[in-house]
Amino acid sequence: RQQRVINAARRFTEDPHSLHPLNPVWDNRFMSLLEQGRLAELDAIGNDELSAMAGKSTHEIKSWVAAFAALSAFGRWRSEGRYYRPIPEWIAGFGSLSATTEI
Repeated sequence: RQQRVINAARRFTEDPHSLHPLNPVWDNRFMSLLEQGRLAELDAIGNDELSAMAGKSTHEIKSWVAAFAALSAFGRWRSEGRYYRPIPEWIAGFGSLSATTEI
């Protein structure tokens, strides 16, 4: 299985259309919506539309929304430390976004 993934990643770096393409525009828009606390807009996106934009990372998107919803329930917060990079060799985009509460 590991070798199949390695082979798929190699093909993907040579031909980005061999798999569902990475979508850095969506990834960055998604992170901006999280930063702005616009969770209702994310909740309104149906599964089919979300899968078309996020590909195989739909479950991860839902986890991020749940985490930021929990953070919002705790109180005021602000985001910090945003990072994003598309990494075709991993067949994924890599994003990180941290947040801290405001007292």
